[in-house]
Amino acid sequence: MRLPDDDEIYNVDQTYLGPPGYLIGRFRYRSLFLGPLLFLVGLALVARTTGYSLLSVGLLVLGVAWLTRKIVDWTSSERPLDVIASVLVHEVSARRADRSVSQAKGPSLKSSRVRLGELAPGRRGRSTRKVKL
Repeated sequence: MRLPDDDEIYNVDQTYLGPPGYLIGRFRYRSLFLGPLLFLVGLALVARTTGYSLLSVGLLVLGVAWLTRKIVDWTSSERPLDVIASVLVHEVSARRADRSVSQAKGPSLKSSRVRLGELAPGRRGRSTRKVKL
């Protein structure tokens, strides 16, 4: 369980308070740099895929605000965004062991089903089920 940092000076140092009376909340410095960057990347993607419309840009603004909030809450001074990005690049580009299986090893289990109405030859009234191992 991670406990929040109780150092008030640390929390204030990481937060842009802005001019008094102009902003409705506090912003973290990371969100002030990350939000516009994500918005520009999103605008480029919208232009390439669907084109600009009121709906696409409005959904982009809501999506960027949500994604920025999630990323800023997920990162910290102990786990910065550039380190997370470099770990992601290293994980994706790392060599992997060959895990392809050409033939299964060991005994194979095969079973044949017998329908309910089928009777074994010579035995009337009882159905038997044949199972091969």
